[in-house]
Amino acid sequence: MRLSICIPIYNFDIRPLVGDLLRQTSGASDAVEIVCIDDASDEPFCTANREVASKVCYISLEHNIGRAAIRNLFLQYAQGDYLLFLDCDGGVRSGFVQRYLDVLQQEPQVVCGGRHYPKQMDDRRHHLRYVYGVRCESKGADERSVHPHASFMTNNFVVKKDVLQRVRFDESLRQYGHEDTLFGYELYQAGIGVLHTNNEVENFDVEDNELFLEKTRCGIRNLARLYERMQDEKQFVSLVKLLRWYRQCSQLHLTGVLHVVFRASKPVLEWGLRRGIASMMAFNFYKLGLLISEFRRTADES
Repeated sequence: MRLSICIPIYNFDIRPLVGDLLRQTSGASDAVEIVCIDDASDEPFCTANREVASKVCYISLEHNIGRAAIRNLFLQYAQGDYLLFLDCDGGVRSGFVQRYLDVLQQEPQVVCGGRHYPKQMDDRRHHLRYVYGVRCESKGADERSVHPHASFMTNNFVVKKDVLQRVRFDESLRQYGHEDTLFGYELYQAGIGVLHTNNEVENFDVEDNELFLEKTRCGIRNLARLYERMQDEKQFVSLVKLLRWYRQCSQLHLTGVLHVVFRASKPVLEWGLRRGIASMMAFNFYKLGLLISEFRRTADES
């Protein structure tokens, strides 16, 4: 069995992560390879990251192809039976690779290791992303296993190569948001199981509030498009809490009222979220309001 560690890169210094991985795999060169593909990062990052080119398989793209397409591209370069995908902004603990090698002895189809965040972050400029990550993403394997496909995340997972050849990431999703939701749903549709284990990566790059809000807006647009094109809505909705909320509000005929309230409160909501003083409840209402507004906008255009 051979494992390919696949790291898509965009505007981040991967030298610390690659260095840690090389140290962990130094005695298993025949069983593990590291493949890095840079998705047209800015030149300062490219210059720094080229330092690892002599130690790993390193490919640099001239044009940005997006978060989904770059993951599919690894199929052309990875030689392993299994592909371990890691976000470039993560950190790994001692024994990280070996723990995955041990799990792969069970011959699973897909494995998710999870993520965790620093124990404390007092900086209000990054408060929104940090609190969201701690409350919504930092979950142990037992909790994630309750809804294994809904808990799928792309930041730290292993997939059997022939599974990724059958179920690829949707390359129409070029921007941030919900490519992992769709992939988890398609695994579910294909009857492919997702095994969750406790082999977390540390998320070092906690976005500031403004950037996370922009990525949230982008993600909501992606989610609305996915919802509108799904033929089997019920199964897709069951995997996404925000869509379940929307469906409940729609059945109760509350979306019109919520849209009015959201439009009136949006400036205040964004002010509080940008400053890191709004609650998760306010953030959830903000996302629901964005989704309702997106559906109303597309309905008006059609």
